[in-house]
Amino acid sequence: MEKRLKEIRISSGLEIGDISRATCITTRYIRAIEEGDFSEIPGDVYTRGYIKEYAKYLGIPFSEAILEYDAYLKKNSAEDTVTTVHNGGKKNFLSLFKSSLLNRVCS
Repeated sequence: MEKRLKEIRISSGLEIGDISRATCITTRYIRAIEEGDFSEIPGDVYTRGYIKEYAKYLGIPFSEAILEYDAYLKKNSAEDTVTTVHNGGKKNFLSLFKSSLLNRVCS
């Protein structure tokens, strides 16, 4: 859906700067949302909030706008599991923290 946000923005004649000024989301994060590069945004809470504000500004329901991000989280969670298996089941602190955080968010 994030790519759909970009399509709607462009078809509405809006520039990224317009969205940034109206929502107080930096242009860097808007580009990241539009490209599905969520690793550029610092943390799940911020990402969800930025997607929510962006969608609200464009008149898109949050439940639709968040779909691509949720798929991204599931994919990355699956990749973390595969990496853990390949590492002989060893996890470092960061991967444990990330898994714990994702489990709370997705539950």
